Formats: sequence, structure tokens, C-alpha cells
Amino acid sequence: MGGECSEAGQFIMKSTGKPPTESVAEFEALQQRVAELKSHEAELAWAHNTLLDQINREHRQTEAALRVSEEKLSRVFNASPDAIAISSLADGRYIDVNPAFEKVFGFAPQEVVGETAGQLGVWPDSRQREHVVALMRTQGELVNLEVRFRHKSGQLFDSLFSASLIELEGEPCMLSLTRDISERKRIEQLFLEQNRMLHAVSEAQADFITETEPHPTFDRLLTHLLDITDSEYGFIGEVLRDENDAPFVRIYAITDMAWDDASRTLYQSVVRGGFEFRNPNTLFGRVLTTGRPVISNDPSHDPRRGGIPSGHPELRAFMGLPFYRGDKLVGMIGVANRPGGYTDALVEQLQPFSTTCAVLIEAYRNSQRRRHAEGLLRKMNVELEDHVSQRTAELQASIKELESFSYSVSHDLRSPLRGINGFSRLLLQDYGDRLDEHGREYLRRICAATLRMSELIDGMIDLAQLTREPIHLSEVDLSRLAETICKELQTTEPERRVTVDIEHGIKARGDERLLRVVLHNLLANAWKFTARKENAHIAFGRQQAGNSFAYFVRDDGAGFDMKYADKLFGAFQRLHGVNEFAGTGIGLATVQRIVQRHGGLVWAEGEIDKGATFFFTLS
Repeated sequence: MGGECSEAGQFIMKSTGKPPTESVAEFEALQQRVAELKSHEAELAWAHNTLLDQINREHRQTEAALRVSEEKLSRVFNASPDAIAISSLADGRYIDVNPAFEKVFGFAPQEVVGETAGQLGVWPDSRQREHVVALMRTQGELVNLEVRFRHKSGQLFDSLFSASLIELEGEPCMLSLTRDISERKRIEQLFLEQNRMLHAVSEAQADFITETEPHPTFDRLLTHLLDITDSEYGFIGEVLRDENDAPFVRIYAITDMAWDDASRTLYQSVVRGGFEFRNPNTLFGRVLTTGRPVISNDPSHDPRRGGIPSGHPELRAFMGLPFYRGDKLVGMIGVANRPGGYTDALVEQLQPFSTTCAVLIEAYRNSQRRRHAEGLLRKMNVELEDHVSQRTAELQASIKELESFSYSVSHDLRSPLRGINGFSRLLLQDYGDRLDEHGREYLRRICAATLRMSELIDGMIDLAQLTREPIHLSEVDLSRLAETICKELQTTEPERRVTVDIEHGIKARGDERLLRVVLHNLLANAWKFTARKENAHIAFGRQQAGNSFAYFVRDDGAGFDMKYADKLFGAFQRLHGVNEFAGTGIGLATVQRIVQRHGGLVWAEGEIDKGATFFFTLS
């Protein structure tokens, strides 16, 4: 080693001319610098390798993320329900479209790519696309612009169109998204038409309340119908049947299509309510004969079409709808010349309108029947008033005759009766001792008969007077009247044991004097027909009868057989002999007359030997 240094020193000395010590130091420094450089080179190599690894790793991550993003974008592109297209902004040539493009536009992707929008005809008007391109160049994007496109089938449809400006290989392109909103627009239109229809129905209902004639109401309904169906003209009519049971239409409303004097006269007859459609060999005639809707969107070639008058407006499309009340055909509507024709869906849509027309026609029919009935009723009232006036005059004449008869009875008949009774009594008093017992009995019977005849005459006169006398209404305390009458009856036979139960606080509206007669007759009958009871019971009260009260007098006396109940209230009708119970047979007839004059009813229930109950009501 020392030899090597000596040799190196000698070499340095020879090459540098410096002392060996200084040269060795520089050499060692140089070796150290070389070692440092080698160390830095290793570090740089490590850093370079590390950086390359990181760049490679990040590149792989970026590529993976890009693949994921492209997969997502591809999925969105392919799965979107809306049509997505990439096209050249300049000429509209399609670069790519998604599968939904076929669903929206009807064109398969292979039919579209490479073709221009103009060649496919998706824009109904080329100026529309020019307008969209101008907007794209100025704004860079469009959001939810309403655009009408043409389907492959030729059908136009509404859409929401959104687009963004992009570049592909330096060429400006348009990324567009088209959403078909024709169904939404159809539903919106349906809602709009339903609202208009409901408005028309509401107006018709209001018109029916105020209008007495159907024509103004149906004129307004026809105006709404033409507006709803977008039709040029139409009519609404009532279906009737002639003497041969053939249906025909009486027009309530029709569009004024007058083209000459004759048609103008026809229209005026409709206004006056006298125009009718009777030809069954027409489109509307088919509605009448089949009772089903008729749609014809090509009437000129429809075999069901009949002839139309010369000068009549052209018939390009027709729809006739029948409407029913229950299973009865009551009317129909006919409309014509809707752009695009008529559909079964429109028939369903017009169902509420048809129902309203049917209800109104039925209501007007009922109104006509009611007015006819009112007319007959007014006529009958006039005839009845004449008849009542005549009967009133006859009744007044009868009353005068009755008054004359009553006067005759009270004067002309009483005098002979008094004579017979008086002479019979004198004969019995003065010459009774000259007669045997049979003769005296005959005289006593004559006297009793004349007294009974006088009582019957008094009862008959009282009954006639009760029928004529006016009623003075007031609140009457029936309980108080019953108590007073029962006390009077008790004083006539104080020895009798009779329990009387009177419900307190019973009041009614009527004529107090006449109601006293009613209670007196009923309570007197109860008193009379319980005479054979050792301990009798009589009651006066009331019970509920519907919305009012029925008042009653009940006893536990002789009673009666219910099969003779209809004879109880007849004048001079008796169910018991005079020998059993005294009386004239006028009392219950009087009760019935008074109760009837108060607008009430009277009836009885009874059973032999178990008593009777007499009921009466007051209006």
C-alpha cells in the first residue's frame, strides 16, 4: 500500500509539479466527490423509479376510472327511456343514437346513423332545426324546449328537447335528448276538456232551473259540445216514436248552416221547436235504429251515408251518440268535421255530457207532463169551483128547507104531541077508575110514547142545529169539562158507587160549547151503560196516535159486539133495547158530527159485558 502511494505521489509530482502531499489531498477530495455523485445518482435513480411507479399506478387508476365512467355513460346512454342522439351541428348528420331513439322516433339506430335529420324527415319544418341551431350557437345549450317532431309513421308528436354543444375531432356537434310528452299533453288536454265539459254541465243544470223551454239550454250545450270536440257543426235532439213505433229525432239545438232561403226556413223551424229528422237511411238514422254510437271518418265512401241536400256544407267526418235513461233511448247528439276524425276514446270521454243531456231531456219531459197536469188541474179547479158553487147553492137551499122542516117539526108536530099527551093524562086522571088495568096501561104507554117522540124531535133538531152553527176556536180544558160533567151526573144518582179517573191537564183547541156536548154524550153513555155494575169505573184520558193525541172515555159496563161497531154513530141506531137502557140514539151521531166539524175522527172498541172505549181526535 505504501509502495502504491509512493508511486502515486511520484506520478502526481511528475504530472502536476506539486508536492506529493498536496496532490494526494486533492485526489482524495476528488474521490470523495465522485463517491457523493454516485450516491446522488443512486438516489435519483430510486426517485425516478418511485415516480415512474406512482405515475404508472395513477395511470392505471385513471384508466380504470375512465372505463367505469365510460361504462356508466354507456349504460345511461343505452338505458335512457328518452331518445339521445349525437349529430353534426352543421348538417344534422347522426353520429350515434341510443336504443330509445327507435321507441321515440320509430327509427332503428342502424337506419339513423350516417343519415341527416332532413333525410329522415324528423323535423316537420326545416326552419325549426335552423332556429334550434341558431340558439345552440349563441347559447351553447337548450333545456326543455317544446318541439313537435314527426314519427317514422308520419304521426306528429310533442316533445321536450334539450341539447348541449360538444366537439368531436374538432367538429362542433350537438348532444340532444328528446322526451316524448304526447301522452302527457293528451292527458292535459283531456283534463282541459273534462273541465270544459263539467263547466258546460254546470251551466246546463243552472239553465234548467231558470229556463222553461229546452232550446236555449241545448243551444248553449251544443256550443260547448262543438268546442270540446273541435267540430264544425252538430245537433242535439230528443228521440221519439211515431204511431208505427219508428224512432225519429226532434231537434232541440242545431248549428246554423243555412245556405239558402229553404235551409234558412228549416233552421227557423228548429228555433220554433218544429223540426224533425225522420230518415233512417242516414248516418244519424243508424244511431236511431241500432241505438249504438256511429263513427264515420270517410262518409263519402260509407255505405251507411244517405244523401245530403244540395248546398249543404261538406261532410268529412261524422259521429252520432245515443243517450239513454235506464234502457230507454231518449235522445242523441251528432257532430261533424273534426280535424283528424272521431275515435272511440272520444265517445267514452263524452259519456258525462251524454248523460247530462239524457237527464235534461227526461227532466223537460217531466216538466211538460207537470205543466200539462197543472193545466188539467187548473181546468178541473175551475170546473170544481163551478160545481162547488152549484152544490153550495143547492146546500143552502137544502139548509133553508131543513130550517123550514125544523120549524115545522118544532111547531106543527109538537102541538099534536102535546095534545095527545095532555088528553091521555086527563083521561087517565078523570076516567082511570072506569078503565080496567089493561086500559090504564095503554094510556100510560101512549103518554110514554109521546114523551119519547118529543125527545126524538128535540134530538133531531139539536143535531141539525149543531151542523149549521159556526165554530169558535179557543184552547179548551177538557179535563175541567169532564170533571164538571161527572159531578153533574153524580148528583142525578148520588146513591151509585162509581169511580171516575180523569187525567189532569188535558187541553185541546176547539169550540168549548161543542166539545162539552161531545164529552157530555160520551160520559153520559158511560154512566148509563154501567148502571148495572155495583162498583163501576169510568175514565177519561188521552194516548199518542201518530203525531197527535186521541182522547178517550172508557167504562167497564155493558159493552157491545164489535161486529155492530159501524152502526154506533148512525142517527137513531141502538144496540140495546129501550127497556134495557134509555135513550134516543142521537147522542153518538151528535158526537160524530161535532168531531168531524173539528177535522177529527171518532171510533169505538168494546166487548160484551166488559165495557167500551170511545176515542176521538181533533185536528
